[in-house]
Amino acid sequence: MLLKNNLLKSFMVVSIVSLGFATSTMARPDDGALILSVFGIVNENVKEVTSEERDKSYNFGFGGFVEANVNGILGIETGLMYVKRQYEYSAAGSSLVQQVNRLHVPVVVKFWPTNYISLGAGPFVSFKTGSVNTALNIGGVDVGSIDSSADDDVEFGYDLTAGLNFAVAEKTGIFIEARYSSPFEKENSEDYEELSALAGVKIQL
Repeated sequence: MLLKNNLLKSFMVVSIVSLGFATSTMARPDDGALILSVFGIVNENVKEVTSEERDKSYNFGFGGFVEANVNGILGIETGLMYVKRQYEYSAAGSSLVQQVNRLHVPVVVKFWPTNYISLGAGPFVSFKTGSVNTALNIGGVDVGSIDSSADDDVEFGYDLTAGLNFAVAEKTGIFIEARYSSPFEKENSEDYEELSALAGVKIQL
């Protein structure tokens, strides 16, 4: 609990600095710009798990970001992503997957070597929405629930991003982005590494 409180305080500080950074950029338009991103999200979705095989598909989400960009090179981006996140256990030849919908709120420092490529890293906080779905079958017996990080109402972690921007005017254009997300805390033997693909449009305000 103490660690989560400290993480929440740290995230709030980063968010306040980000907001101040964005406000400063808006006040000095010659030094930078605001970039609005609206996008859809695709990530892996496991519908059913048995001791022999897994039935896979894809899950879809959506979101929007605002980036305060300085001198075309550095920026701070924040916003909302609505995603389905997975938490997986493996033991004795069997797999368990829990899934839950979350609101994902990142604060990412973006580096733009050109208007066409971006790299980013930063913390996130996510909030559980709805119930947890558990997929597990061992020897024909369905397991309904188990304690995991999927049950956490609030979760902290970090994002790494790499994007390709098909710019038509400065940074305005269509973009695609790969985003790797991982939590700071995990349950014992829990594996959670999520790779999401984002695609949408960027509008420089």
